[in-house]
Amino acid sequence: MPLTLAVISTSRIVDEFLANAAAMPEISVQALCCRPQSRPKAEAWAAQYGIPAVYTDEDACYAAGGFDAVYIGTANHLHYAAAKRALNAGYHVILEKPFVSTAAEARELFALADAKGLVLFEAITIPYMPQFAFLQQQTAKLGPISAASAVFCSHSRLYDDYCRGIVHPVFDPACQGGALGDMNIYCLHLLVGLLGMPKAAEYRPVRGENGIDVAGLALLDYGRFTATALAAKDSNSRNGMVLQGPGGYLVVDGNPNSLPAVYSLLGAQRDDCVRADGPAAPRHRMAYEFAEFARIIAAHDTAAETAARLRTMHVMELLELLRQNTADGE
Repeated sequence: MPLTLAVISTSRIVDEFLANAAAMPEISVQALCCRPQSRPKAEAWAAQYGIPAVYTDEDACYAAGGFDAVYIGTANHLHYAAAKRALNAGYHVILEKPFVSTAAEARELFALADAKGLVLFEAITIPYMPQFAFLQQQTAKLGPISAASAVFCSHSRLYDDYCRGIVHPVFDPACQGGALGDMNIYCLHLLVGLLGMPKAAEYRPVRGENGIDVAGLALLDYGRFTATALAAKDSNSRNGMVLQGPGGYLVVDGNPNSLPAVYSLLGAQRDDCVRADGPAAPRHRMAYEFAEFARIIAAHDTAAETAARLRTMHVMELLELLRQNTADGE
């Protein structure tokens, strides 16, 4: 049986999720909950995707039930409170990235989930894709890593509004927007997932008029080498990742959130990743995280849940460190 879900928000990421949810047999969306002003959009989506119920009040949604878990895709600054409400109402939660604002908030929510006997899971694509398993296997063959870099830059469709003085949440410091949490978090998950936590870290942002980081470079000190993670919402770039060592190099060619092309070159031997479900019809990038969330709940897989939690906490702690060690060029 699929895991039944209520979805909170009518955000852009929720739009992408719903457009692809029919191809995710592991889950079934039973309810949408949104702000009152967004009800027409939610009702249109409900009709389009066959979702039985629409709510504009979370308490009413949770009281009505008919689902086992909640997917939260709200603006970043609302994540903590929304997750707390869902957990207190007795539902498993899959929470969009960036998870919450601070490591302390994350620990509090995980403790609440434990007290309630519920699963709290970060909706981050990278660790659950077959391409990532390939990257892990190949990284071990490179020998001592001597250099690493990841890049995720994409000119946001909302950046032009920002330049005209129309500030959406992703460019609003009060809503915890910015390139670090919105874009660079994928680079950080990728690098930390493959290399572990750095010894030290520093963030060098490019600031917009209201102080938001429209772009930024994270420097991750691993002692023997420094890894770089570059992200931008004001400009485009060739995106991807390169890891190198004495044994060769490893490449992600394309956006780090979807790992579209992955290969290694060890000596003269190139090895391209073959997707677990076939290159002709790959699953949508979000399918893997929802499949793992549903599997962990169904199987009561505490080991996998603990591993997922550790990944989230590592990146939350690194984000805090980067924010504390921010060099603004003053």
